[in-house]
Amino acid sequence: MLWYLLKTWEGKEKDLVDEIRRTVPPSVYDECFVIYQERIWRKQQRSVVHVEILFPGSVFLTCEDKGSSINRFEQVPAIAKLVATGSLTILPMMREDGEFLGKISGKDHTVRLSYVQKDEQGKVCRITEPLQICRGQIEKYQFKKRYAMIRHRLWGEERAIVLGIILKEDAQRKLLYENMEVSVERGAGDFIRDHIEGGY
Repeated sequence: MLWYLLKTWEGKEKDLVDEIRRTVPPSVYDECFVIYQERIWRKQQRSVVHVEILFPGSVFLTCEDKGSSINRFEQVPAIAKLVATGSLTILPMMREDGEFLGKISGKDHTVRLSYVQKDEQGKVCRITEPLQICRGQIEKYQFKKRYAMIRHRLWGEERAIVLGIILKEDAQRKLLYENMEVSVERGAGDFIRDHIEGGY
């Protein structure tokens, strides 16, 4: 599967996805999507799982063949207009970049929280996916702010990427899941138990 990076204005990512799904024939591409990530925020003594765009201004397009699909995509009048006005830039991605993003974001294109466990000395002794995939690239942890920073080569240059984490001490709290449609409260202990398998 070939991946393309579609650069647009920050805040216009969903509009671009909607425009592509509305105007481009489904036979031209496989998927068009934004990659999101989960982060924990503290609001009024509650832990809120907030979903945000991982790469602002970036939309991703996948298709099967190398030449004809993307040429047909660029010739769709609505897409050609966006390119001509500078609202859209289409960039081919390296295979390893697409594989990496696919691994950390899964089929639903959302980078989930990773469980991070510390030992009695405060050192990390266990992590789960998706952070486990990047364990050799972890630059630092910010436990208080519930994230880990990794450094990964993406789109031809080294990039710092922040990924959300959840800790053992969160097990006694309720997590409030927020998105544009619903808010769901769930025990953090249940979340952590779901993430234990596969960690190291």
